[in-house]
Amino acid sequence: MRRRTRLLALALGCLVARILLVNTGILYGAAAVRRVDVVVVVIALLSALPWALDHVRKGLHRAASPAGMQTNRPDDAGPVELAGALATAGSAVAAVVIGVATALITIMNFFSPVEPVGITRPACAGARTNHVAYVGLTMGLVGNNSRQGPATFYAANGRFARDCTVGFSAYCLGEPVGDSLGTTVHQRWVTNRWLLVAKQPPGWRSTLARWLSGERSMPQFVSDAYVTPITPYESLRRAPSSTCSKSYKLPGKAKLQTFDPNAQSFTARADHAVNMGFAVWVPPGQGFVDADSYHQIYKAEFKATQNPGATSADGAKTVDWAYHESLLKNLRSRRPHAPARVVVMAIPCISDNLQADVKTAAIATYDIASGPQPKLLKTNVGGYKPDLLAHAACQANT
Repeated sequence: MRRRTRLLALALGCLVARILLVNTGILYGAAAVRRVDVVVVVIALLSALPWALDHVRKGLHRAASPAGMQTNRPDDAGPVELAGALATAGSAVAAVVIGVATALITIMNFFSPVEPVGITRPACAGARTNHVAYVGLTMGLVGNNSRQGPATFYAANGRFARDCTVGFSAYCLGEPVGDSLGTTVHQRWVTNRWLLVAKQPPGWRSTLARWLSGERSMPQFVSDAYVTPITPYESLRRAPSSTCSKSYKLPGKAKLQTFDPNAQSFTARADHAVNMGFAVWVPPGQGFVDADSYHQIYKAEFKATQNPGATSADGAKTVDWAYHESLLKNLRSRRPHAPARVVVMAIPCISDNLQADVKTAAIATYDIASGPQPKLLKTNVGGYKPDLLAHAACQANT
């Protein structure tokens, strides 16, 4: 009895350990998880089989006993009775094996699936998607290289296949890479965000992950340019400075030049900026049809050089402002004669759809209806939401 109890306790312990190891990202990879699942099922069967065999033995004894008598001699039974008893016993053992295995697999897949709920693509070999800050889908033409640091001149130290998922723990700023997923003939974006593949911290967790899942402890960086988001990525933290290269810095505060009436354009610049976004907030009470709305300064008919996106080497970007079509035409015909004020933001973008800190944004307020050209006002209009305006400024139009 004690041996059976110990086996049962061992089986339960293995089941709990398997669930915890998968949920914490120490055990990952379909093949590695299956190996552990087999071990858990085998131990559980070993703990359950003694009870099943006891049931079989009692059934055989009952079949071997003449009516009204008790005996432990199976040879007293006829062949028909023994055959029936053996068939029943075999069915009972098979039912126990199938039932225990099915129950365990169901429990493990329910409480700790190999892939988290909502992740429809399998994880890349050598990557995990459980217990990570961000999950992305590899979109490189023939897969995605990982590198020892956040730039293409660092040596490659791994490769992930195309169309599989990778979990990331943080990011570093690095070499700008053209973002083909957000770039069109009307807008060009780059990204200098390099994603850090999620690893277990040094110590026993890293050792277990290496032993169970084949995890390599070396840092692996993947350019964000060829990764499509599967989970929200806005809150992905920046890795510690000891992990990142000191050659790449966060963008500084943008400086927005006064609107150029001759070129009908805005120019903004920021130190270390690789992209610059521009957007307009339309306040309520100005007579606009689409009051309290946020719009990127963008026109689909313009070239990439005229729309928000990648900056020049000095962090500068010029965009054309077609305010006649985007704003003046949206003024109500019966609006009272008054200024039509709008708020303009210029902000560095880490990549398309990802703005820098809103504190780096430059803000200006213009009256677009009181004269032949937009007029810069000394006082900015309040009431806008900086995050929404910044998001509009950096959005990709794909």
